[in-house]
Amino acid sequence: MGSRVRDTVRFLFELFCEVSPGDHLREPYILKKYPESYKNEEELKNIPKFTFPCQLENTFAQYYSFVLTSEDSKYTFCFCRYDPKSNTGLVLLSHLPWHDIFYKLLNCIANLINSPGKGELTSFLEACRIRPPMPGHTLKVTYNEGHSVFTCQCPDNKLPSIPENCNLTEYFSAMDTKCMAGLWAALLHERRVAIVATKPSRLSACVQAANATLFPMSWQHIFIPILPKHLVDYLLAPMPFLIGVPRSVMENVRMSEIGDVVVLDVDANELRTPFNDLESLPSDLVASLKKALSDKNALGDAVSRAFLRALVCLIGGYRDAIKIENGQLITFNPEAFVRTRKHMQPFLKKILQSQIFRQFIDERLDLLNSGRGFNDEFEVECNLYADKLNTGSGQKLKQQYRDWAKTVKKEGGAFFKTVKDKANPAVQSAVKTVRQGGKNMKSAVKGLKNKIPRTGSRPSSINTTDDSRFSCGSATPVSSDSSDSSPAREPIAPREQPPALPLDLLTEMEYLFANKNAQRRDSFPNSSHNSEISLPDKASCGSDSDLIKLDDSPTDLEDFDPLKCRDKSQKVEQIKSTDSALLHEYGLDFSQFGMFDYSAGSSDRQEPASNVPKGWTTFN
Repeated sequence: MGSRVRDTVRFLFELFCEVSPGDHLREPYILKKYPESYKNEEELKNIPKFTFPCQLENTFAQYYSFVLTSEDSKYTFCFCRYDPKSNTGLVLLSHLPWHDIFYKLLNCIANLINSPGKGELTSFLEACRIRPPMPGHTLKVTYNEGHSVFTCQCPDNKLPSIPENCNLTEYFSAMDTKCMAGLWAALLHERRVAIVATKPSRLSACVQAANATLFPMSWQHIFIPILPKHLVDYLLAPMPFLIGVPRSVMENVRMSEIGDVVVLDVDANELRTPFNDLESLPSDLVASLKKALSDKNALGDAVSRAFLRALVCLIGGYRDAIKIENGQLITFNPEAFVRTRKHMQPFLKKILQSQIFRQFIDERLDLLNSGRGFNDEFEVECNLYADKLNTGSGQKLKQQYRDWAKTVKKEGGAFFKTVKDKANPAVQSAVKTVRQGGKNMKSAVKGLKNKIPRTGSRPSSINTTDDSRFSCGSATPVSSDSSDSSPAREPIAPREQPPALPLDLLTEMEYLFANKNAQRRDSFPNSSHNSEISLPDKASCGSDSDLIKLDDSPTDLEDFDPLKCRDKSQKVEQIKSTDSALLHEYGLDFSQFGMFDYSAGSSDRQEPASNVPKGWTTFN
């Protein structure tokens, strides 16, 4: 989802609630929620109306999803399970778009509610509401008196597959080739799109899957997978939208009032559009796409890859328009981009003005200018396409980026301070806030110094490893192995638990200042799990045919990160975190307070190895 998905997620889910549909005297309302302390009144007011956007069939259980948009344009994904027996809806709110995982979790919750052990529900939810599992790790939570277990893994970065991805599977089975290709073309042209269906489960799945066909871009305008009847006026909006409309709601809408709208009728397998969007695309591209989508027995990522390869033919030439000059910010040249595809220049000129393409380019430039680089399935296909045309654009750009990175490394933090300020205004604002409050920080830290516990640790999910196994009777890990046990396996040596954070203030400070490519596990330098967990930004770099990845560059750049400047001539040097490296440029220094680090389970106070105390975000 690009910029619409939050960069930092603290919990697997934010809220669970059970919703009643109400009756003719009362609107839908929340029966119960967890945690009780959840106080987002705006979301709590909207959840019941979105959970029951229309009259639901009471013959079978239904799974569907909707999205709430915050003031900062970030999505909160809401997953629903309607049970006709209880006539209630179970809802989970999360900042993660993990549809299949949360539908699975809703099933576990429903089974627990309908079992004799329903008293364990609160403990089960408490055990699940922790930090999401990192790539390669598994979260296991036992429930129902140990007879059942919920497991989940962080989804990989592969393309959506059939039948594993429920949204794509539903969409592909419901629509024919012409409808899917026509809707995709309409989304590329940023039309006003309404998808209509009777069942909420099919409706939300088709809307979500249609958005996924734009990868690596994503819809940036009004996005409502299921439109409640009280928001029907959104169909009159003059700007682009992608809205799923229940048929009972659409029947009360006059088509003459909403104007030129592309309507996809899922039940009738029909696309009605006043535009010629598909005809404006190259005919050979459209023919190849339709041929790839015509196989209704397609499995795996064949459908997703068909749309991806079509986008490579259209916009894959953006890499030839990236301008890299030593000592300067990396930029994008629109005129050069239009020249990359001579036979489709009218379309390229139009897509340059689209919000979805602008967001895509901005994200790519941010990744390049911050020194992280990128690699995904789109770049892999771009490389294959360039090799097919024998242009070599991928290797050329990669070498240019390496040369640029060498120059940045030589110039050090002064240049990257400028890049960081421009690429991440949020961090700049955070630094300004810290500077303004710096006068009061010394006295505040002195007052907190005496309150640091010397033994034990505070209860927190931060002290829990992502691959731990939990019993819903308590939030204490009972097994640290993420895979199923087997008698044939050799015993695994117990792994050292990460030390506890000494104070909530530290947790919040590091959470607020954490960079996208830095894990909060960096606060635990002695944890044996750190070497096993891939950073989110590097997790996607799993292919050798990527566009830009510094990991496979020459030896002198192997560990290069422009945000962590260091001199390799020193044999041992503590690498500063990204936030402290940035704040270093502002001359902030709190190391003088002489704070100590206290390890969990130890009552001895240990002197830090250097002037910088362990566990604290330092300002040199």
